[in-house]
This record gives sequence, structure tokens and C-alpha cells, in this order.
Amino acid sequence: MNILKNKNWLFSSMGGVLAILFGIIAIVFPSITLIGLAYYFAAAILVGGIFLTIVAIRLKETNPGWTFLLLEGIIGILVGLFIVFRPTLSAAIFVTVIGVWALLLGLFFLIIYFKRNRLKMERNFMLFIGILSLLFGLIITINPFEGTRFITILIGLYAIAYGVFSLVNHRKTMRTVE
Repeated sequence: MNILKNKNWLFSSMGGVLAILFGIIAIVFPSITLIGLAYYFAAAILVGGIFLTIVAIRLKETNPGWTFLLLEGIIGILVGLFIVFRPTLSAAIFVTVIGVWALLLGLFFLIIYFKRNRLKMERNFMLFIGILSLLFGLIITINPFEGTRFITILIGLYAIAYGVFSLVNHRKTMRTVE
């Protein structure tokens, strides 16, 4: 059980770590072209989605919340594959794809918030990240800011916030299995 728990933690934390790295790169090097950023984002979200899907399948028997992890993993895989197989189109609509992804995750986290009856802090964190994701998704999708540099930095900040949330949330999930 301990070995399985450690492997699950490694798999589930990988998506959060990649999101944080993506965020740091976007903030430190905002002038990177959107296509390069799109490829890194695709790799991060695809790998994170694969790991989350694996963890969800492993937790199927022991954690009733496994379906939410599976759904998050599948969304990540689909968005990642779309960007990988349509790089030119993806570069053109990269900002919109990130906005839609954030909107979907925001809705997803708000649904979890209203369905869970666990610790108050965990629920409040779900509410916070859900609202943050929805606001970020709306701002990015509507794109009132013309400068891609600003958008790249905003995307980086969001990726770091999402990565930290992902690490905290997946750590709590692993504690639930204990």
C-alpha cells in the first residue's frame, strides 16, 4: 500500500510541477513565441493529463472522487493532443484554448466545491481556484489586452497558481487513501 501511495503521489504531483515550471518560464521569458509556449503547454498538460488518468484508475477502488481526477486527466489529454496535432492553428488560437481550458476547470472545481462535504479549508480552496479559473478564463477568452507579453505573464501566473493548487489537492487525495 505504501509503494502504491508513493507512486500515486509521484504521478499526481507531476502535473502540478509541470504547471509551475511552465508558469515560471512564461514569466521569466515572456517574449518566447506563442508557438513555442504552446508546445510546452501541450507537453505539460498532456503529461499531466496522462498521470492524472493513471492515478484516477489506480484510485478507482479506494477513493470515491476518482472520477473527478479521471475527467481532469481526460480534458488535459484532449487539449494537449489538440495543440500537438494542430500547432499552427493552435498558435493562432492558443490564448483562446487556454481561456476555454481555464473556464472548464473553473466549472469543474465549482462542481466539486458544491458536491463535497469535507474539510472547510479544502472546500474554500476549491471555491477560490474555481472562481479564479473562471475569471482567468473569461479575461483570456475575451482578450481585452492586446499585448501577448502581458497575456504570457498572466498565463504564467495562472499556471503557477494552478500548479500549487494541484500539488496541495493531490497531496490531500493521497492522505485520504491512507
